[in-house]
Amino acid sequence: MNIRTSIKAVAIMMAFGGLIMNFSSCQKDPLKTKIHGTITLNNADIWEMWQDSGVVELTIFPDFSLDPLAGWGAVPDEFFGPGALGGTYAVGAPYNSQDPVVFNYEAGKTTFDYEIELEPGTYSALALGFVHSGIQDPTKKSATLGVNWEKPGDVSHGIVIRIQAGPSVLTIFDYPAPTEIVVKEGDDLEINFTADFDFVNDWYQ
Repeated sequence: MNIRTSIKAVAIMMAFGGLIMNFSSCQKDPLKTKIHGTITLNNADIWEMWQDSGVVELTIFPDFSLDPLAGWGAVPDEFFGPGALGGTYAVGAPYNSQDPVVFNYEAGKTTFDYEIELEPGTYSALALGFVHSGIQDPTKKSATLGVNWEKPGDVSHGIVIRIQAGPSVLTIFDYPAPTEIVVKEGDDLEINFTADFDFVNDWYQ
């Protein structure tokens, strides 16, 4: 290849590269997709006595699945083995487990605003929980103060927990399940719900 041909080839490559860069710069930034809202916290004054024992976190859970385990939903009896009782609860980590929304105690405050940026998709639950720093058992560590459901002015903890008591099966917690959230690209959905801090006294007894 002679010098003139080489120079011509380089010029073509530079022009092509310029076209790619120009096309890329003209592309629109991806739309931000998020949810936002206000959580009303009943019995927020009880939080004062617990503020040094853990943190209050808002998390959102991916679509529910039993294979693989993900999200929040109804688990059938014996799914986890012979004699294992089913229920309704989270079976996998939250979507934003690495970056939950954390709320701090403020005397007299009962409403908390939030915003979460996320990917388009289906989510099984939005939950406010108190995460106890002194408990290591993952099944007991977090008390669900409230979840989003069809009645935003009323409290649901979103769980059904049953235990074997001798020959009988006792349901110790029985609350409506969270409402599924479907988020499309570019959405900015408002989701409000009510929680109750007093639930820590039932959960950790």
